[in-house]
Order: sequence, then structure tokens, then C-alpha cells
Amino acid sequence: MSILNNRFLIKSVGFAEEKMFIELNTSRVLTIPYSYTKKLQHATSKELKNYRLIAGGIGIHFEDIDEDISVEGIIRDFGNESKRINISVQANFLDIADKYAKEHSLSRSALFQKATLEYIE
Repeated sequence: MSILNNRFLIKSVGFAEEKMFIELNTSRVLTIPYSYTKKLQHATSKELKNYRLIAGGIGIHFEDIDEDISVEGIIRDFGNESKRINISVQANFLDIADKYAKEHSLSRSALFQKATLEYIE
């Protein structure tokens, strides 16, 4: 079931040095590191703060960097219990993975999780 059916909507967005805080209409606050996407990671504070809520609050569009993120994508990628890990791979591998992920509307994290689960099951 899509979480959109549950109508999680963004109420407000706040910014800190290394992460943003997304308050939902349920009063839940999602903490998102800027490393969530390349565009967010490389954006300036001014670029991050130039955003607008889209589709009634189901997502955020960052105007200056042309980046969209959604509540559904964030919850899918981070879930309730996520852990950050560091892995070493060849640079060209990341380019291939990022291209594939983009073509299939996945984040890099979601792609790696999906591929790993398919491999070990």
C-alpha cells in the first residue's frame, strides 16, 4: 500500500548544518541528511532555502537545483530503522548505479537495498 493513501503531508521544513527536518501533518519529524541526493549534498544554504511544497505537501521542489523529494520516497528509503554505512566502490560503478536508479525512479540507497535483497534471497 502506498503511504500516500495514509496522507502523510509535509507541514514545514527546517534546515541545520548537515541535515534538514521535515515536519509532517502527523507531528512526526523526519531528519534527512543532505547526502540523501547529490544535488542536495552540493547545494548552498541559499539554494536549499529556495523551495516550495508540491502537490499539497507530498513533496518538496528545490527551485535553484531542480530537485524533488517526496515523503513517500524518504520513508521508503529510510523506513523506521535505517543505518548509514560507508562502502568503497569504483567511481564508474556509482555512475552506472546512479543512472540505473534514476531511470527506475529509485534513490541510490533504495537501489542498493533492492539489489542486495534480490542477491541474498
